[in-house]
Amino acid sequence: MRKLILYMAILFLPSKLFAQSAETSFEFMLIGSSSRSAAMAEAFTAVGGDAGSPFYNPATLGLGKGTEFSFMHLSYLNDVTQEAFNLRAGPSGYRSGLGIYYGTTGDIERRADNPTDEPLGTFDEHNFTASYMWAIPVGDKITIGNAIKWAYQKIDIDDASALALDFGGTYSPNANITLGASFRNLGTKPKFIEQSFDLPREFRVGAAYEFRDQTSLSGLLTAADLVLPQWGDKEIKINLGGEYLYQNLVVIRSGYGAGYESKGFAAGAGIIYQNYFFDYAFTPAKHNLSDMHRFTLRVKL
Repeated sequence: MRKLILYMAILFLPSKLFAQSAETSFEFMLIGSSSRSAAMAEAFTAVGGDAGSPFYNPATLGLGKGTEFSFMHLSYLNDVTQEAFNLRAGPSGYRSGLGIYYGTTGDIERRADNPTDEPLGTFDEHNFTASYMWAIPVGDKITIGNAIKWAYQKIDIDDASALALDFGGTYSPNANITLGASFRNLGTKPKFIEQSFDLPREFRVGAAYEFRDQTSLSGLLTAADLVLPQWGDKEIKINLGGEYLYQNLVVIRSGYGAGYESKGFAAGAGIIYQNYFFDYAFTPAKHNLSDMHRFTLRVKL
């Protein structure tokens, strides 16, 4: 555990992460990459086992076995969509992953400085993120990981791009408990026209406990995260989630995120058939905003 703490302290420099800044942009980089994590209210910093896990902590690549890829589709507000592709591969020592995320918002109304009854027209927003991730073990209980990302956004005729890094670590004192921590979206500032913005940086720390042994076909996974964001209202967030697996056939998930302005409760389910996993997540929105629906197909090779 001391090795993990020392590694995090030297490389991540919290003073740099939490430096005060005016505004953030590129918040599409906070949209999760799997239905499983969304259904557990994104309490996923210490959870592995699927190709989308490293989105929250690249070190969780080391918690999964074999090669797996996944596709996720997210829709909300009728004209907002997000697609995600994730791949996890590599030998048991060095693990690597790939993430490609694309989103679009259509028919945004164009308005003049003076209020008008009818819009002057419409325009679209497009965003894209590509990431490469890796994780390696440090001894028998610690894994460290890193992700490098390139993100791009185009709003009407204006566009901007940025490079970002994620750093993370996990510590597993035994087969049932995993602790994790990560720093996300440390990088350059995207610049629209003449104004620069900070990326939506955040620090996450979490724990997960699995109530089953390796030979059981059923079991319960519980997880909790503490999130210190440098985006939105910058208030501390707490994520709690759980997952119950029955006979390696059906999965039921639920969670709650505290401190968020537009979301809280989350739920979902999954069906397993041989090496195929079909996951769904439902996230109801607060304040009459649109509910989110996520659909994911995962395949283990």
